[in-house]
Amino acid sequence: MEIHIVLRRMRRKKNPFSPSTMYLRLTRNKVEEDRARKGYVPVLVGKEGMMERILLPTKLIDHPYVVSLLELSAKEYGYEQQGLLQIPYDADCFKRVIESISKEKQS
Repeated sequence: MEIHIVLRRMRRKKNPFSPSTMYLRLTRNKVEEDRARKGYVPVLVGKEGMMERILLPTKLIDHPYVVSLLELSAKEYGYEQQGLLQIPYDADCFKRVIESISKEKQS
């Protein structure tokens, strides 16, 4: 359902927060949450069952360390992955490395 239709229906009602409208899902917000910011690629990092969504800056994709992790991912999951790219690596360590590489590139 489009957001403008929902808002129009809510304006017509005397009490827009009646039980019938309190549970209306506005999927537009969910889509915006799932999208990555411009200049970033969302990846899932971690081991099976403990995956964390991390935004990887696109400028770091060609860094040798990131390339080696992408190759590891291809060996582990293959090139036919569905959904977000999965990287089998410790998420906290990955964040520290990405932060270090980002500082290195800025210098």
